[in-house]
Amino acid sequence: MELVFAVIVGTLLVLVGVFKRREDRAREQCQRVAQEIKQARTKLQCLGTQWNAVTQHISEGIVLLDARGHIVFLNARAETLLNVRQAVGQPFEQLAWSLHIQPLVADVLAQRADALSQIVTQEERTLRVSVHACTVGEGQGALIVLTDITELQRLGRVRRDFVANISHELRTPLTSLQILVDTLANELLPTSPAHTWVDKLQNQLDALHQLSQELMDLALIESGQMPIKLVPTPLQQLVANVLQVFQPQIERKHLIFHQDLPDSLNVLADATGVQRVLGNLLHNAIKFTPSGGRITLRARQTDEMVEIQVQDTGIGIPAEALPRIFERFYKVDQARTAGKTRSTGLGLAIAKHLVEAHGGKIWAESVEGKGSTFYFTLPLATDR
Repeated sequence: MELVFAVIVGTLLVLVGVFKRREDRAREQCQRVAQEIKQARTKLQCLGTQWNAVTQHISEGIVLLDARGHIVFLNARAETLLNVRQAVGQPFEQLAWSLHIQPLVADVLAQRADALSQIVTQEERTLRVSVHACTVGEGQGALIVLTDITELQRLGRVRRDFVANISHELRTPLTSLQILVDTLANELLPTSPAHTWVDKLQNQLDALHQLSQELMDLALIESGQMPIKLVPTPLQQLVANVLQVFQPQIERKHLIFHQDLPDSLNVLADATGVQRVLGNLLHNAIKFTPSGGRITLRARQTDEMVEIQVQDTGIGIPAEALPRIFERFYKVDQARTAGKTRSTGLGLAIAKHLVEAHGGKIWAESVEGKGSTFYFTLPLATDR
């Protein structure tokens, strides 16, 4: 009997030891979990502080919407730009109806687009509104970024006005200088060595005239003051008008010119503007293509647009320069064009603005030493 009792006691002691060790391990595990929770809470609080510091002090307004289009979060800047308070939980459409961006939000929430943007003018303020798809909870949400570009727009107008005024003021002294140069040339004897200096002076005046005119044109185009009248126009007629001007230059350099234009292809275009774009691209192709080279002009219909290509076998454009060639005043390394006609660096910038005013786009591809291809698109003129 004593033996049985001793076994039972021993068994109980073993069980107590086992439970004690398990209790200790459970206590240790609970302590670790509690420590991890504390660390996670601290980290979460730190992230929350950082999030608030970033979102509440940046210059952009941020609005987060859930799948229903209701506001989940907005920062202080967004409240100021939208002139709302305590807007969390309310439909964004009702609070920001004056922005007229609900179609953008609807497309993003319906997953028809990942990101959309639009410039919005509201009274005396101009906003750039960007809508991006994001995940909110378990559904599709939208992140709206509001950027106030009123000051940038004002500075842009100041710059355009300054350029236009400078171009206008240059016309009178340039005209006076031109009269003086013409008078001087007429007074000099044909054999006079001074004719060389007069010719150089004339070339510099021509360059200044071109720069003044292109500055004025660029300012007018950027400000929307240059009228663009879109009418159905035969593309072949536009090309023929431009070729009539450049044909002597093509023949003088012994260039091979080929065109591939579909019959009866009409574009919705301002004839003067498109001819200027074509003229600029052909002028560059002729200028940078060595004698005996080839220039090809093609056109093809792509959906509701017409794509026009001007291809040459000239010196090409360096890869690092290609993204910048449509910037105003940008010129490729002058050493590559030694002896060539001087450029203002405005021609391609003007071409870009004219094409975009038609609702098209312009771009280029090039391999240095093998040639370049410039593309631009215009709306297709339909019978509707």
